[in-house]
Amino acid sequence: MKEVKEIYIIRHGESTFNKNYNEFEDPYLFDARLTEFGKNQANQLSENVKNLLNNIELVITSPLTRALDTTKIALLQLIKDKSIKCLVSSIHRELLTTSDDNGRIKSIIENEYPEFDFSLINDQRWWIPEMDELIELKTNFSIDTDQYFKKIPFRESESSLLKRVEQFKQFLLSRPESSIAIVGHADFFYYFTQPHDLPLNNCQIIKLNLSLIDSKILNPIYLTN
Repeated sequence: MKEVKEIYIIRHGESTFNKNYNEFEDPYLFDARLTEFGKNQANQLSENVKNLLNNIELVITSPLTRALDTTKIALLQLIKDKSIKCLVSSIHRELLTTSDDNGRIKSIIENEYPEFDFSLINDQRWWIPEMDELIELKTNFSIDTDQYFKKIPFRESESSLLKRVEQFKQFLLSRPESSIAIVGHADFFYYFTQPHDLPLNNCQIIKLNLSLIDSKILNPIYLTN
């Protein structure tokens, strides 16, 4: 009996936010889309996927558009060929610190990406942190959350992120599949792969093992540059 799950983590392609951000000013590119270069990266990733991920049994992607588009460009053909599911999970969404980490409501993205399974997302405003002071933002749909963020840029705490990291590990351990590909984000994956301190470039793939015994991350290997 295997004592680990085989996990492949993949960062999305270059986004408009990645291209335009500097540490001094947020360009306010909410739910940033892929650049043309990012789309090219995702197309190249599709070739790597065919060669390196042919054994996967499940794909899980973040609901942020840059991740959804990367998944659609790079993995959809493999998903169809292997008749496997692609689940959309907000648990491993990006740490919310800047405009691009704000998403769009579930009903909109679910309509745009009918190929994917959104049943795990119960909250229309899934990107807003579970904080008492933000409850109205999650439930009052008369509030424009993008405009609110421009005036009062709310942030997710590190403790909230760490809670999600552990929650996501437990979710993966609960799945019956033994080989899973995950499309997501740099900051979340950085915390997810601790204590290994693994930087992740756009559309880069890291293979690792998730221990079934203690949920530790084991034997990370970069499969692409």
